[in-house]
Amino acid sequence: MKNLKHTAIAAGVIAAFSGGMADASHFRGAAMIPSVDSDGKLTVTTTSFWRPTSVSSVASNVGGASLVSRASSVIDTSDVRFTKVTNVDTFQLSGGGTFSITGNSCCRVDGIANWPGSNSSTSWTMNSTIVWNGTSANTPILFNFSAVQPEVVRGSDYSGNLGAVAGPGLTLSYDQILNGIPTQPPGFTIDPVTGQLFISAANTATYPDNADGNIGADYAFSGHINSSDGSSVEFDWLFDAVNTGSGNLAPVVSDMVINALVGDTINFQFTATDDGNPNPPGGLTWSFVGFLGGGINAPTFNSATQQFVWNSTGSAVGTYVAQVQASDGSLTDIGLLTINLGNDNGPGGQIPIPGTLSLVGLGLMGLGVAGRRKRVK
Repeated sequence: MKNLKHTAIAAGVIAAFSGGMADASHFRGAAMIPSVDSDGKLTVTTTSFWRPTSVSSVASNVGGASLVSRASSVIDTSDVRFTKVTNVDTFQLSGGGTFSITGNSCCRVDGIANWPGSNSSTSWTMNSTIVWNGTSANTPILFNFSAVQPEVVRGSDYSGNLGAVAGPGLTLSYDQILNGIPTQPPGFTIDPVTGQLFISAANTATYPDNADGNIGADYAFSGHINSSDGSSVEFDWLFDAVNTGSGNLAPVVSDMVINALVGDTINFQFTATDDGNPNPPGGLTWSFVGFLGGGINAPTFNSATQQFVWNSTGSAVGTYVAQVQASDGSLTDIGLLTINLGNDNGPGGQIPIPGTLSLVGLGLMGLGVAGRRKRVK
């Protein structure tokens, strides 16, 4: 059963955009992802989240660089808890070095549990850093902030992953440094090596609703993804605490990890539950979000069957992440298929896996594949 208040919020989004973007109001979170080519053209892709009825955008600024262009905002209202805005800004770097990227404005959404009082005049700042050697292209951190499921079910463990991928030859680490918020949500942890997010059931049971009635804005959390080359991406977002059986819950797409060899064809079917039902009445609407890590051959995704296919022939050893979204018409979840691609080095190397991997749902454990869920009910 869909919550009727979601319909009202969705209608408010349309009204908000028909009158133009606000200067800045009711910020919920963001992350700025930098990438530089060999000629020093820096691209900053910013994903930001806003209260659905009061939406703005984030303009990035880079010290020591000249602005080239700002693309028009891309607006996504597919999830009624928030409006997602994507901005792409480009800059020209004059030479190698370490470059600081910032975006700031006003104001945070009111009623957050770990930000008591009114935030209607509270400014915020987002930060990222990229290192460029002056000659080589560098995308140190591949990250789609939308992949983090904000829904926390009270009395159940919350488990998720940032789903970031390191650039070639680099490694990532993670921290929980506060971005202006006084404290992290109770019990919230980020694994510094894997980027795994976790909150125990004992803690989620204590999470209150937003004090001012702002849907999906109960606890703020923040931290950094750090690359071994000195680059970093700051993230800042909100958890939405809900009760089981209180109405419509977000779909849960099963995340999976596959160990494969260069040359394998990955053939994987994504699965999901909605409100605890593995075959939700009316079904879910599926869409392809992206494929982090590149690869020589483009993957395909069949939205009708949820089948993902990727031929890894010619691709470099490394980690790749496929992202697909499931929607119940009001709420969404993005599922992650992480592919750790290696070489068959013979004795002592990786265990060879057949040239075509046909994988469905959770039937993967015999192939050296680990599955996980974003939350356990």
